[in-house]
Amino acid sequence: MNRSDRNLVIAIGVVFIIVVGGFVGTIMYTGMTTPFSVVMSQSMQHSQTESEIGVIDTGDVVMVMDPSKTQIYSYVEGTQNGHSSFGDYGSVIIYDRGSNYNPVIHRAIVWLDYNPGTDTWSAPSLDGYAGTWYYEDETGQRVQNPDPYNITGTLVFEDITVSGKDVEINVDSLNKHSGYLTMGDNTRNNYFDQVSILGVQHDLVSMDDIRSVPFLEIPWLGTLKILISNGGENLEYVTNSLPSLIMCIIVIFGFLMLLDGLTLYRNQKGLIYRISRVRECSR
Repeated sequence: MNRSDRNLVIAIGVVFIIVVGGFVGTIMYTGMTTPFSVVMSQSMQHSQTESEIGVIDTGDVVMVMDPSKTQIYSYVEGTQNGHSSFGDYGSVIIYDRGSNYNPVIHRAIVWLDYNPGTDTWSAPSLDGYAGTWYYEDETGQRVQNPDPYNITGTLVFEDITVSGKDVEINVDSLNKHSGYLTMGDNTRNNYFDQVSILGVQHDLVSMDDIRSVPFLEIPWLGTLKILISNGGENLEYVTNSLPSLIMCIIVIFGFLMLLDGLTLYRNQKGLIYRISRVRECSR
């Protein structure tokens, strides 16, 4: 094997080790055999027309982690301890909503514990929450000095999330098990999932329902999958995604070509220098 072939084999081996090692390391770190997920809908967008870096938009790819390897904080908890992700307080989760439906990627808003003895609900994180919340009794009257450990009737939040939404839900209609109330960031998602999403009505998201927790956004990369598999559905909500992805590809290839050109130039310069030295020595 000549030197050129040997160098090629070494280069391929190094790339293989980096790629495989990186993939294995990612699996070990995240605890997920498939640590990437493509966002297919606009329900987490903060803009109605454009993709934003740092926010989960249509066509983004998110890296996800197994729930057992990270701490999940609700929006209510995040307003108190400062935890935020993807442009707002609290954690974003991906949860299952039944075998016949696609998973949902939405924000955990508040955890509710069911109290079977009194047929009421508790939300410990609301004890100390600075935002406006209350519940209404069966007559629609607002309960004064609401008790976060004895919630019943219609639970109401005002001006929550970065979009400043007012939302409510009748907790008496919920299935009797503890879990998260969840909701998308988009201003059009002005209802809790437990009211509006097919397949999860009246069902809180338990820890067993959570399949993964997104922690990193790779903007625009999933646009190609949407174009190929869904014919570009929902890409009208991110008009800058495809141009941005194309520009990134051009920049990356341009940078690689520049490196290749600089390497070739240095090799030629070194070859010319060696030839000149040989000629000087032969005189």
